[in-house]
Amino acid sequence: MKITEQTVHTPPVLSSNGITLRLAASEDLPAIRAYRSDPENCRYIAPVESFADTQALVKKLAQPWRFTTGYWNGFVVCKEGCNKAIGEVVFRVEDWDNQRAEVGYRMAPESAGQGICTKAMAMLIQYIFDEFCFYKVVAKCDPRNIASYRVMEKLGMQREAHFKGHYRIGDEWTDQYDYGLLRSDF
Repeated sequence: MKITEQTVHTPPVLSSNGITLRLAASEDLPAIRAYRSDPENCRYIAPVESFADTQALVKKLAQPWRFTTGYWNGFVVCKEGCNKAIGEVVFRVEDWDNQRAEVGYRMAPESAGQGICTKAMAMLIQYIFDEFCFYKVVAKCDPRNIASYRVMEKLGMQREAHFKGHYRIGDEWTDQYDYGLLRSDF
């Protein structure tokens, strides 16, 4: 599918390896709010967000995808046969000219360490490579977030950069790892 910044796309539900990726629904708010208000879950990502911010995120993740540069699109992650959101996988167009998308993810603590995030990200990456023909996907994380960069490495992503004091989480400056994956290497 050829996409432009004006493209609006309603993705299908994706299921494989015991997990389902789908657009969010208003019923997902309590589950998503639970992990997005957990300080430990937010520690290396962003400060705990307000109820209104989580509500806006759920509403956004329920909408058809838009490909405006910087606009996050994505799915909620559910275990197959259960409709409860246990995480989210997202992407945004980072650079149109160079056909590059940035991906991200967040899982509820009770679902961490089970390989669910890696499987969900593999499904998302496969879909955006196949459906939209991006040339490369990138992902970023705080180097202290070992679980996050392990997911990237399991997906075959390569660490391309380590930036010192690169961004702030609340009042704390932190480093950033940048990872990349070419479509031809996936």
